[in-house]
Amino acid sequence: MEPLVTIAIPAYKAAHLHESIASALGQTYRNTEIVIVNDQSPEDVDSVVRAFDDPRIRYFVNERNVGKGDPSRNWNECLHHARGEWFCLLCDDDQYAPTFVESMLRLSARYPQCHVLRSCVSVTDALGRETQRYPVSPEWETTEQYMWALYNGCRRQTISEFMLHRPTMLRLGGYVHLPYAWGADNLSVFRFSLQHGIASAGECLTLFRDSGENISSDRRDMDRKLQAFQQYMDMVRQMVREEGFRADLLPLIDAYYRQACVDHMVEADRRAFWNIVRHSACLHISLVTVLRAFIRKYMKI
Repeated sequence: MEPLVTIAIPAYKAAHLHESIASALGQTYRNTEIVIVNDQSPEDVDSVVRAFDDPRIRYFVNERNVGKGDPSRNWNECLHHARGEWFCLLCDDDQYAPTFVESMLRLSARYPQCHVLRSCVSVTDALGRETQRYPVSPEWETTEQYMWALYNGCRRQTISEFMLHRPTMLRLGGYVHLPYAWGADNLSVFRFSLQHGIASAGECLTLFRDSGENISSDRRDMDRKLQAFQQYMDMVRQMVREEGFRADLLPLIDAYYRQACVDHMVEADRRAFWNIVRHSACLHISLVTVLRAFIRKYMKI
């Protein structure tokens, strides 16, 4: 019997991989497969996977590191190996609550036309201590409503909390490619949900580990990441125009991501003030905005 649900783990970091795999195998809904794709990790991912003896695990090793500079390429490798009608991408340091898949399938039964399902998220630090929870979403909303809430700070997302309709993903070409996958999760979800919106469960069924080893917390290669920000913003603007979404989304998107750029630069190196000013000028961000970010981050005002 073909599995109904694929839980795919793009594996590169070994530190918390055992917990991620265990949470995928521990689902109350059992008609699943666990696809693990080792993207030529320098860490001992093989030993972590071999510690499990479960026929639902399908393990693949890429011939080369396809996700270097763009992890979404390995996300699409995972998608290529999947067989389930529904697809979940669980990052290698995140976890699912035991009822994640069961709850998503119940949500699908209530919204049978919907191709994008998600849960609320609990954020933890590297030691597994909860630091925050993402805002609760309405049970169903359009893509336009979701974008409006996201850029107003009323939504947050990672990539792990979604269960996605695999045929829809394949029809649309899989995950979007952007440098460092920066914004690729947001833009991909927007594309997958355009026709039938997003359904959300209120329970926190996904654990996102903010370990300091995530792409978003890696502060290197500033120029390329800022280029990715700009490319992502351009693609979102184009989507808003093509879909005829409310026009006031555009200045909202601009303001949100310019501030995100500044926050990222300030976090990267508080001493490189003039370097940050230079980058900000390229993004048409005012010096006042940069100064406010410095004050907020480092003077606790």
